[in-house]
Amino acid sequence: MATVVGIDLGTTNSLVAALEDGQPWVIPDEAGELLLPSVVGVNAEGQLLVGQAARRQYAAAPERTVMSIKRQMGSDSLVPLAEKDCRPQDISALILRTLKQRAEAALGETVEQAVITVPAYFTDAQRQATKEAGEIAGLEVLQILNEPTAAALVFDKRGEESQRLLVYDLGGGTFDVSIVEITGPVTEVLASHGNNRLGGDDFDRQLQRLLAERLEQAHGVAVPRDMAVEARLLQAAERAKIALSERTRVAVREAYLLSQGESPLHLETELLREDFEAMIRPLLRDTLTAIDRALADARLKPGDLDRVILVGGSTRIPLVQELVESHLDGVAVSSFEPDRCVALGAALQAGVLNGEEVETFLVDVTPHSLGIATAMETETDLITDIFSTIIPRNTAIPVTRSKLYFTMRDNQKVVRVDVSQGENVNARENVPLGNFEVEGLPQQPAGDVAIEVQFSFDLNGILTVSACETSSGRQEQLVVNNASLHRMASHELAQSRTELERLFATLAAEAQVEGPDETEPRG
Repeated sequence: MATVVGIDLGTTNSLVAALEDGQPWVIPDEAGELLLPSVVGVNAEGQLLVGQAARRQYAAAPERTVMSIKRQMGSDSLVPLAEKDCRPQDISALILRTLKQRAEAALGETVEQAVITVPAYFTDAQRQATKEAGEIAGLEVLQILNEPTAAALVFDKRGEESQRLLVYDLGGGTFDVSIVEITGPVTEVLASHGNNRLGGDDFDRQLQRLLAERLEQAHGVAVPRDMAVEARLLQAAERAKIALSERTRVAVREAYLLSQGESPLHLETELLREDFEAMIRPLLRDTLTAIDRALADARLKPGDLDRVILVGGSTRIPLVQELVESHLDGVAVSSFEPDRCVALGAALQAGVLNGEEVETFLVDVTPHSLGIATAMETETDLITDIFSTIIPRNTAIPVTRSKLYFTMRDNQKVVRVDVSQGENVNARENVPLGNFEVEGLPQQPAGDVAIEVQFSFDLNGILTVSACETSSGRQEQLVVNNASLHRMASHELAQSRTELERLFATLAAEAQVEGPDETEPRG
């Protein structure tokens, strides 16, 4: 039986894990490092750099280094690398391919299938982009799994009595909270909420701005918009952030940051934990709001929870635990393998899908409401662009739901079905997923022709929408997997796969692909 791996594709670091004798384990590189920095670059000679080598060159050559690409997944942005404009999927594929090679070297076999995790609040476009990245890397992606759900799968205090957990996942670039009920081997997600643009990266940027202000105050000069200077300040900010989790104050020293005439200018300052906490407290309050939203969706109160599990490297910040404990007073808060548990859970789910004997069963939910744009006629006006929800957020998956709709005009020949996801009552304010038309409707007065719209949402987050005119059975269908706004065409996937193979074949022979020097936050 071929091994199916689990991959935590993080904003800051990534991991790959496998299952052995029913137990998941994170696969290290040749140096024994578990975390692979999610950084890609090329050096001055054009050699491909993935991991710590790329991370090390960032301060000196930010223009040839790509970090935090996860935040751009699902967008149509392009990133320059190796004299080529790359999609976010292409950059992520280089990270995934490196993890694939790491697993193959350790397992002694070809790895062709994987379960890849994503934030629970990722949109359809972001999930599709992640799946495409896996395909470009040469992997069949068996499932896109939500990160907090993966973390809950490896919860080690299971019993016959049900336990309700809140998984608080704060990584490098994203935040998720999920309410999970665990009964024996069954893990059921009751509700999820989150923010795809909130994480350790934002805390780094806050500190970076503060360091730039300190530099200006010390020397009376404006900090130029120089990529190298900004990169050095950002790395100094990240190191300070990590240090402030252990100490109440930290000295920051960066030599030769700027020059004034022929005189070099240095940064030498001290940062206090209390100042850092004051900067990030407003951002962390947003995570508490998300907790309340998830609890409300699950129809629970804080007192109904048995435990809070902290996941992700950014939960090492002392203020995070303090705020969560205060907000959920009386609920036990603990951390379980914050860097590794997502990858371990992905490996468990990979084992399940591979038919291995694993005592775990997962019931997950939809992260966003799914529906169509409709119209409603009042006594005075026709109101259009009303979002009609067919599958509400936090519905257990897989799921199939349908609703009846009726024509608005006499002798209407065509109905257009605009599919989107989100929570706004105005359809155009939600994320569009695709559209199609049902033609050849019977010529009848307005309201006499019924159209049944059916949504089917599977375990991979793939949505299939069909619309059927009930009297004639005339039907059309849309598979959002193939119609998402940012979905790559088959020839684009093939081209990216060929380009990746070329990069690894011509450059990776001399590439420096390494793990981190020390344990860093997951994200």
